[in-house]
Amino acid sequence: LSQKTLRRGVLVMRHGERVDQVFGKSWLQQCLTADGKYYRADLNFPPTLPKRKDSVEHFEYDPPLSSCGVFQSRLIGEALLDEEVTVNYIYSSPALRCIQTAQHVLQGLQLDHKVKIRVEPGLFEWTKWEASKGIPSFMTVTELADASYKIDTSYRGNFSLSSLMPSESYEEYVSRSSAVIKQIITASSSKGVILIVGHGSSLTSLTRPLIGLPARDSSNFAQAVRKIPSLGMCFCEEMKEENKWQMANPPVKTLTHGANAAFNWRNGIVED
Repeated sequence: LSQKTLRRGVLVMRHGERVDQVFGKSWLQQCLTADGKYYRADLNFPPTLPKRKDSVEHFEYDPPLSSCGVFQSRLIGEALLDEEVTVNYIYSSPALRCIQTAQHVLQGLQLDHKVKIRVEPGLFEWTKWEASKGIPSFMTVTELADASYKIDTSYRGNFSLSSLMPSESYEEYVSRSSAVIKQIITASSSKGVILIVGHGSSLTSLTRPLIGLPARDSSNFAQAVRKIPSLGMCFCEEMKEENKWQMANPPVKTLTHGANAAFNWRNGIVED
């Protein structure tokens, strides 16, 4: 791996499995008591939700990882540690699922006391795809830090949350992505890996400008993104000349797993 020669690398990954991927978009309704308290309706729901000052309902559009998502993320971190990958910087989209993925990858890497997560609003996915049609109400950096996520509270993003436009055009999304990856590279020193935890769309829209390819055509962009699994990743490394980048194999293998259906013991065991 490039770590032996200590060239810079950029590892872009999609977040782990999110709860609504498994339980559908009304997942939260399945987990709230009559008086609005959260409970775990299935073991693949997280045991608790982090505290936020506004209503728990905001998690509907900013869903957390499932229990499997947490496990997947830690597994990737452990695999990176096994490969002796030196992660020097971690950037995350402000979406909770991305922050949590970054946190658990860090724990797997045993870096959770060394490297802090830089929350970069410019890494959020193409806002036209947002179910809420607006920008979700994300947890603040302070709330995230209070909830024990290892956040770099001194980091000021390249894009403010308020600059994210709802329903932005494809061109706007492409130019935001291209600007944010350039700024992230510029802010890093010349060695080690920059880990970026984003969305399925990030793999294409952050790596192509880096290696000098034009944006994908918007007509097949969605199709390409749909094929990217939880924790799918792309790896770019710097070539001998500074600021020339190429795609390379990611330092760790992918994680493939099967579906697991909900099961009620009554069905087919005691009742026909």
